[in-house]
Amino acid sequence: MSTDPILGEGYTAQPIDLGADDEGPLLATLIHRETIGAPSQIDARASGAATKPPILLMHGWSDYIFHRELMEHLGQRGHDVWGLDLRKHGRSLRPGQTATEVDHLNRYDEEIGAALRIIGRHRPPVLLAHSTGGLTAALWAQRHPRTVSGLALNSPWLEMHLGPMARSLAEAPVRLLAERLRARPLFPSGSSHYARATHRDFGGSYDYDLMLKPPGGHSLPANTLGAIVDGQRRLAAAGPLTIPVLVMHSARSRIGARFVEEMRRADSVLDVRTLARAAARLGTDVRIEAIDGARHDVFLSDADARARAITILDEWLETVSTGASTMSAPEGTSDLDTSAPLRFGKEWTDDRRPA
Repeated sequence: MSTDPILGEGYTAQPIDLGADDEGPLLATLIHRETIGAPSQIDARASGAATKPPILLMHGWSDYIFHRELMEHLGQRGHDVWGLDLRKHGRSLRPGQTATEVDHLNRYDEEIGAALRIIGRHRPPVLLAHSTGGLTAALWAQRHPRTVSGLALNSPWLEMHLGPMARSLAEAPVRLLAERLRARPLFPSGSSHYARATHRDFGGSYDYDLMLKPPGGHSLPANTLGAIVDGQRRLAAAGPLTIPVLVMHSARSRIGARFVEEMRRADSVLDVRTLARAAARLGTDVRIEAIDGARHDVFLSDADARARAITILDEWLETVSTGASTMSAPEGTSDLDTSAPLRFGKEWTDDRRPA
């Protein structure tokens, strides 16, 4: 564990060893905001007192953890704040690896489970997850009951554009392409519209590493798209979540081949109407907030929309308490089973194989 070179003083980065795949050693990176007398030093079981839940940030596809101002804000409000760079993303990407490549979203169980054990099994965190990370977080919460206190989802990619019917039509060809092409790119890098709206080098207001979060994203591996489509199918077929869920997204989408100024105050990546419909089906305690002027990452929006998103998050977090919760699953199940499953497709033979 050492000082995080990206967020700097006051933040540590801890590698999580994930073994290896055919591209070499795998690791994830757990980031932690350090404070003296942080909630991580309090044993809620011994005190019996309800404390503010820890928060674990999870990034989206072709992304990494870099929101220092947001993490500082949450820490100052009493939360123990963590972030997780998944395998082959951000800090965790190693030379020779295919950026963002994964053959099934259940692969991420290993680093999520390890992160939750480090945070503390008696302190279920809120997962604050963006875009594809929101899909991964929702799948985790559905399959690992009572390991998290709630989900705060920032423009989660819960469903394909145009909805379930379009996804159903795409599933078979995407699966075939994933099995044949595997880590080879299915699509080249996309447009730089989103970076133009957000990054200061392109006229935006924010700074982030364009090597770790490229303007058009990394090239999308075929099996990564297969994993996402499969994850969306599994989430749609799953039962409702019983934990509190907050979903924040832009009030409008503006997607197109050419950059237009409206993209600076809209989601230029996802269809927010499809997103909101999928979010409404997540569970019994779901709060959905459409934020006027927000971008795809609501925390990379103009000041007014960003402030609104933070206010909504703060208000919602006040309603979420760890209380007496523990990281325990129903009898007869394994709450943090992170044994590595087999490969994508027909080779998936363990008890988590997609239906």
